[in-house]
Amino acid sequence: MNTMYLEGTLSCKAMIETHPASARILYVDEKKRTRDFSWIIRRAREAGIAVVPCARQKLDELTDSRSHGGMVLETEPLLIPDLDQTAVPAGFVCFVEGVEDPHNLGSVCRTLYAAGCGLLILPRRSWDAVQPVIMRASAGCFARLPLAAVDRPEQLVQVLQQLNRPILCAERKDARPLFGYDWPASFCLCIGGALRGLSRSVTDAAAQNLFIPYRSDMKAALDTPSAAAVFAFAYAGEMYETENK
Repeated sequence: MNTMYLEGTLSCKAMIETHPASARILYVDEKKRTRDFSWIIRRAREAGIAVVPCARQKLDELTDSRSHGGMVLETEPLLIPDLDQTAVPAGFVCFVEGVEDPHNLGSVCRTLYAAGCGLLILPRRSWDAVQPVIMRASAGCFARLPLAAVDRPEQLVQVLQQLNRPILCAERKDARPLFGYDWPASFCLCIGGALRGLSRSVTDAAAQNLFIPYRSDMKAALDTPSAAAVFAFAYAGEMYETENK
């Protein structure tokens, strides 16, 4: 059975709240107690997770770092189910392709969760070894944001077409400006990496391509976390205005 060690209160708290059955032992600095620490310790004990106070040196050894802030959770890695075994929610779901760096994926997860995304779909690969990095970079949102994976982009297209769910692509060809777009009630926003973009099978299935209108003469694409933030909060801003009229 695989084991990983999550560092810091945000990662540990998120995992305990969302996947308590996967968590095994919560290690805490025996000399540190804050309101947040006490709350997380109480939640862990309520979930049947062992809490072990220990010297800070022990925490350093478990994580091979000193950035844990006095809290480490021993847990199993998150399992990401196949898309065709996942209930796709109504509203905003997102497919992100071409992100290999765990820090970037963590940033994307944090942004999408904050903007109200109901499901993040990723190409299938093993993220187990870098999940602690993703969790830290996402402020725990990697555990809070529902996830699914596809083996091939064609699988994504097939599932969405079966659901009659429109595909919107962050793509400049034959596109209209992002700002002012009238978002469908439910859709899948597809965002590719800055270097390779989206797979052809995804862009060919798009109901609409959208681009970010720049306010300068810059020609380069935004990096994926930045693009995800712009697209996600363009949608979130539109929803905010609609709900608060």
